[in-house]
Amino acid sequence: MNGWLIYQPQDLLRNRWFAAELCKEAARYGIRLQCFTADADAPQELPDCIINRSREARWSMPYEAQGIRCFNRAAVTAITNDKLRTYAFLQQHGIPAAPTYCIDCETQNLPSYSLPMVAKPLDGHGGEGVEWIADAAALERILRHKKRPFLLQAPMVRGWDLRVYLLGGKIYHGMLRTSSSDFRSNYSLGGSVQSISPDNEICRLIEQVQSHLPLDFAGIDVLRHPDGGYVIGEIEDAVGCRMLYQHTSLQPAADYMKEIAAQLSRSSDAPK
Repeated sequence: MNGWLIYQPQDLLRNRWFAAELCKEAARYGIRLQCFTADADAPQELPDCIINRSREARWSMPYEAQGIRCFNRAAVTAITNDKLRTYAFLQQHGIPAAPTYCIDCETQNLPSYSLPMVAKPLDGHGGEGVEWIADAAALERILRHKKRPFLLQAPMVRGWDLRVYLLGGKIYHGMLRTSSSDFRSNYSLGGSVQSISPDNEICRLIEQVQSHLPLDFAGIDVLRHPDGGYVIGEIEDAVGCRMLYQHTSLQPAADYMKEIAAQLSRSSDAPK
């Protein structure tokens, strides 16, 4: 079997080791995995499967229409890599999320809200471009200088979020990220991490997401609400695995390829 593994050029530079691990593990199951970047021409021979870590649904959508299995599916990539679409999806299905507003080029009257707020780009990841808006002066600066459109989001408990990894639609592992010096707790920004087993309330929240948006391998960021309980912060389609490799004995690339091979095997064995 042949497979494609697709990254953005800058992401592949940062994730060469993980990409190589995926290719190595794929070979164990008789899958020849070709890795290339989203700015390159696709190979002429169509694959049997696509692992799309480019964050672009265009690399999945036309191939899914031809019956090629994509991990994650195009709908997942399209929704989760646009934070406003993610929030709309969560709202539509009654899944708790941090209140979020889009500030676009046409916005004249701002929505009703109270400071502080958090400003985010629509397509950011890893905490990039996220800013804390503490007061009216900071908001005015953001409105004057930040590239539009962008999001304003009500802050949850500062410096705390739980990254729940899903594999094959089931909870794979939980990593709690905390920071005492930054409202962002991202591991890539210096946050502290520890393994944690999600409690029953978080598991039910994750199951709600999975029931409406089937995830092959992804991360769901769960935040604590100041008034109690939890909300979904973001869903990471091309989820990073450094925390898992550095702080657990798990082997995400091996486990992911095992799941992919099993799904492809079940598909090939199904009656035509």
